[in-house]
Amino acid sequence: MTTWKVNRLSDVVPLFTNQKPFEWYELNQRKWFECFKQTLLALEPESRKASLLSMQESTTLFLEKTQSPNNLNGEQYDSDVGSGGEDLDFNWDDYLEETGASPAPHNSFKHVEISLQSSFQPGMKLEVANKNNPDTYWVATIITTCGQLLLLRYSGYGDDRRADFWCDVMTADLHPVGWCSQNKKALRPPEAICEKHGDWTEFLIQDLTGARTAPANLLEGPLRGKNAVDLITPKSLIELQDYQDPFQYWIVRVIENVGGRLCLRYEGLNDIEKHDQWLFYLDYRLRPVGWCQENGCKLDPPTEIQALKSDTEWKDVLEQALCEAEKFPLPLEVFKDQSDLRTHCFTAGMKLEAVDPREPFSICPATVTKVFNDQYFMITIDDLRPDARENSVLCHADSPGILPVQWCLKNGVHLTPPKGYPGLDFDWADYLKQCGAETLSQYCFRN
Repeated sequence: MTTWKVNRLSDVVPLFTNQKPFEWYELNQRKWFECFKQTLLALEPESRKASLLSMQESTTLFLEKTQSPNNLNGEQYDSDVGSGGEDLDFNWDDYLEETGASPAPHNSFKHVEISLQSSFQPGMKLEVANKNNPDTYWVATIITTCGQLLLLRYSGYGDDRRADFWCDVMTADLHPVGWCSQNKKALRPPEAICEKHGDWTEFLIQDLTGARTAPANLLEGPLRGKNAVDLITPKSLIELQDYQDPFQYWIVRVIENVGGRLCLRYEGLNDIEKHDQWLFYLDYRLRPVGWCQENGCKLDPPTEIQALKSDTEWKDVLEQALCEAEKFPLPLEVFKDQSDLRTHCFTAGMKLEAVDPREPFSICPATVTKVFNDQYFMITIDDLRPDARENSVLCHADSPGILPVQWCLKNGVHLTPPKGYPGLDFDWADYLKQCGAETLSQYCFRN
C-alpha cells in the first residue's frame, strides 16, 4: 500500500473510491446544482421557465462530462496509476465500514475547493454572440461561475437579472473584449434594450473603462475553460523561494501536476531526481517567473546544488530559463488565490515548540534565532550538545509546524527534550530560567 507523509494540510486531498473515480469532480457537480438552485430562487417566477430552457443544453453537457468514465483528456481513468498495480481491490467504502471510521468532510479541504474553482471571476467582461442574432455580438459581464459554466448579463441591463443566462465556456461563442473590432464583427446590443441608450458607443466606453476583462487565453486556444490548476502543465517554469533565505529564489520546472500538487525540479538538474520536491500550487514559496526582479529578490541556485555546476554554467541556465519563460509564460491566473502572508510579532530569542524538520514525528523546544522582516523569521531546534549541528527552518506567522510553549502539555502530546538536556523530565519553567529566555505570547498564534 502506498504511504503518504503529510507535512502540511495542502498535501491532503479528499478520499475517493475505486467505484467512484470522479467523486472529487462530483463535488463540482453538487456545487453547480446549488448555484443553479440559488439562481432560480432569486428569479421572478415568470423568468424561471426561460432560465431552465436556457440551461438545458449546458446541463446535459456538464453532467455527461462529470459522469463519463473518461477523464478530461479523453483517456480512461485509472485510480491506481502510480501504485504499481497493487491494492487493485482496495475500496474506501468497505474500508471505512470495516474500521468504523468516517471520511473527512469535503469542506475540511479548503485548498482543494479553491483548486476546483473557475479561473473566471465575477465582474469580468467579455464579448458573446447575441442569442437572437448569432451573427452579432455584445459585451457581457460574468455574474457568477460554477465549474465551466458562466452566468452572464448583457451590458445595458444594469441590475435587471431577468435576462441573465448560463453558457458553457467550452461550447459558447465567447471572446475577449476587442475581438469583434479585430475580426470586423458587429457589436450590437440585444433587441430588448436597443432603445435604452441613444449612444451605445459612449455607453461602452464608460462601461469598459477600468473594468476587468476575461483573459484571452481562457477563452481561446488550448487553455480555454481550464481552471487555475489545469493551467499548470508539465515543463511550466516557476520561481521557488529558498527554504533558508526568504529573499533568494531559483527557477523550478514542473515535472508532474497531480490535482494541484506539483512535482518540482530545480532548473539545471535535467534528469537528476534527487532534489525533486512536492508543493501545492498555492504554496507561498511559489511565484511567477519575473516576480523576483520586480520585488528586488535574487535568483541564485540553492546551496545544496550550487556545487554541481560552475557559476558560468548556472548563469547560462538562468538566462535560458528566463528566455523560455518569456516565450511561454505561466498565466498569472494561476496565482490569483495565493494568500498574502500575515504580519508576525516574533522577536529573536523567544522560545516556542516546533516540529523538528529532520524528525517530523517529534515536537521539540525551539528558539527564534533571526527575524528577516515582518513576514519571515528563522527558528532553530534547541540542541544543547557542544558539537550540535544547526537545525533551522524558515517560518512565517501561520507556519503549521510552530506552536506556543506548553502546547504539548495541554494537548497530551509528548514534547521531546532538547538533545543534550540533563535529566528525563523536561520542565519549561526551569528551562526558561536556565536560558534566560521569554516565551511567545499566545497572540502570536492565530489558532
